[in-house]
Amino acid sequence: MIYKPTTIQEALEIRIANPDTSVYLAGGTDDLRLGGAAEGKDLIDINALGLDTIEVKDGKLFIGARVTLQKLIDSDLVPCFIKEAAKFCASFAKRNSATIGGNLGLRRDDSYLAAALCAAEAELICMTREGEKQRNVFDYLNSECRCLIEYIVIDADRKGWVKRFGNTSSSHATLIGAESCGIYALSVHGSGIACDKRPDLYASMKFTDDLTGGADYKKYLAKTVFELRR
Repeated sequence: MIYKPTTIQEALEIRIANPDTSVYLAGGTDDLRLGGAAEGKDLIDINALGLDTIEVKDGKLFIGARVTLQKLIDSDLVPCFIKEAAKFCASFAKRNSATIGGNLGLRRDDSYLAAALCAAEAELICMTREGEKQRNVFDYLNSECRCLIEYIVIDADRKGWVKRFGNTSSSHATLIGAESCGIYALSVHGSGIACDKRPDLYASMKFTDDLTGGADYKKYLAKTVFELRR
């Protein structure tokens, strides 16, 4: 079944009423693939709800959750290191459909944007059952909250850098490291996402062997990624 809510609140209510059998549908690059998040589930189509703008208000950049990765890259308002993170999606076709909200909502440790947005101390404006709330993106990524992301908010003039390591440009990232204004963030495949003011935040992470690389290799990258940018 495909639900067509006309308001953000209605979309959230459908999701809350069907927590295990429904997913939000925006770009659908993961949802609609074979074995994707939507397999065997109902779809809550949020494409008629707006949330596709990028604008600056009082020094803060508001990025709608339905903004595609390519629109993010093309915008003159978005900080360069956030656009660089979006470019980690190597497929132009996928960048034209994949949304920033969808990439975060999957809570994947190989997310294109998670490390850069954590380092940027990004905030999410979300609709929850208690109403609209604002929360830190790192806290969101480490929770199981079923809220509906509306906007991602960062300082409009935020500076930083982001670096990706992977077997190929199209494969899942082994590790993505980012730094902004003294905040460090790491997303490591199989190990989750860490964020701290200390560049040795890797010390508390548990590394695993998988197709993206061995545990020792991942630990080496995590240990040196911030030294490479000094």
